[in-house]
Amino acid sequence: MAHLRRAVRSAVALSLALTGAAGCSAADRAVMSAPPCPDSSASPTPAPRVPGQAVFLGGLAGSTLPPGPIPGWEQVVSVADAGPALAAVHPDGTVSVVGEDHRGLLAGTVAGYSRTQRPRTVPGVQDATSVAAVGGAFLATRSDGSVVAWGDAFIASGGRRDAERNQATPGPVPDVENVIEVAAGQLNALALRSDGTLQGWGINLTQVIGEQDGTRVRTIRDVPGAVSVANPGGAAVIATGTGEVCAWGNNVHGLLGVEPRGGQSPRAVRVDGLTDIVQVAAGSDYALARDTDGRVWAWGRTVSGVLGDGAAEDASIAEPRQVLGVPPMDWIGAGGTSSFGIDRNGGLWAWGGGHREAPYAAEDRRPYRVPLPGPAQAVSGAVALLGPDR
Repeated sequence: MAHLRRAVRSAVALSLALTGAAGCSAADRAVMSAPPCPDSSASPTPAPRVPGQAVFLGGLAGSTLPPGPIPGWEQVVSVADAGPALAAVHPDGTVSVVGEDHRGLLAGTVAGYSRTQRPRTVPGVQDATSVAAVGGAFLATRSDGSVVAWGDAFIASGGRRDAERNQATPGPVPDVENVIEVAAGQLNALALRSDGTLQGWGINLTQVIGEQDGTRVRTIRDVPGAVSVANPGGAAVIATGTGEVCAWGNNVHGLLGVEPRGGQSPRAVRVDGLTDIVQVAAGSDYALARDTDGRVWAWGRTVSGVLGDGAAEDASIAEPRQVLGVPPMDWIGAGGTSSFGIDRNGGLWAWGGGHREAPYAAEDRRPYRVPLPGPAQAVSGAVALLGPDR
């Protein structure tokens, strides 16, 4: 009888599986059959940065800071733009913030609205190496590989659903370790570790932090060694140690590189058409990749000119396309619907966004050179970090 019961259960399970497969959409079947991400190992290192001047980019609608060099940030090594507020890391490991308080972003302020146009030191942070903005929170990576955070308590607490709304006092993100950088994002946090693995926390509706339900910090399973990570929202994108690009999560905008678009997967799949990739970046529902020759590729949601080809209709593509009209790049970045690249002479280029004022209004659908008082080494949102002369 036991053998019979097991046989019946097996037959029922097989019938249900076949019924489910038959009911899958073409997009679901395409994602399930997409090529897996090849195994690789990696030992990523933080991007080299030297102290430089932070500059608030001009021509942005609705900005509360005047464009130009930010006083007090003449020598900083990392910058982050969270929207209402900006943060910067100083060479001694301290962090300061400027802008408007929102959900505790100014760190240590009393309850209620406040604003500052002069940098204010974040209390309790002494050994930061970089800072990133994730949703309404700042996350500072420390020299020992841990992460300290403040602002939106859901992200700052490591995905605790019962956390208070605001976290104005910086605190360690629990169970996060050996981190070299945190990718900027909106819905969840993705942290790249020194061994090429990833930790994630936050909203997980599209299985970005794994198949298992939940929002708390976890190591993302079955991801090959990564050297760079990008967080476009509903998906995750990495560059592997073998120069390939892999992605997982939602494919509604083609971020997994699979046609027809749609479906989602907690397992990493290889994005075809990309080789020798050394860095990835992401804005809202789209991704960028940079190869060893400095070429830049884009895919995903194409609204507001993120491809740099003059088109601005709200469409999506799953096949990466080369961004034309830019010189070879040493660095790429993105945020919202704005894309950035830094050429080998330190020149800053931008395309996409659709929110710039004169003289760039309606001209940002194709790449253009952003005037700066010196060479750039990184950009976050509306703040650029200058570097040494090249």
